[in-house]
Amino acid sequence: MLERLVYVSTAANRHDLTGQAAMIADQSATRNHENGIGGALVAHDGHFVQALEGERPALDRLLKRLEDDPRHYDLVLVDRWRVDERLFEGWALAGVAMDAATREGLEALVADRTLDPRPLVEAMRGRAVPMTASRDYATSRSATG
Repeated sequence: MLERLVYVSTAANRHDLTGQAAMIADQSATRNHENGIGGALVAHDGHFVQALEGERPALDRLLKRLEDDPRHYDLVLVDRWRVDERLFEGWALAGVAMDAATREGLEALVADRTLDPRPLVEAMRGRAVPMTASRDYATSRSATG
């Protein structure tokens, strides 16, 4: 059963969130690919917001690892739902090129974790870019991929 989930967490080290996100992507790419997991990660204003999709058992294992990851704390699973198809096909872990609307969606979800994250996930997919240390994911400056 294919599922998608979104979580929000607080970065343990708020310095160089862009570099941290790129390092997480590099470290996660192989494992995510091997486990049939795809998604996107954005670091913004001291928080990580991640959308992930895959089969339920693989997502359960990944969530356990994420809960134990010292790079962040206060992990809140915002929502998890069944899906018929992938949004992040081919992306083991994408970055998100920020624009004003995406930034506003992120800020709203961080402030109120009871909001429906689905519109934000759609926006994240629409702005998905390869994650590298040279991209700025932590500001509202628009980047194109």
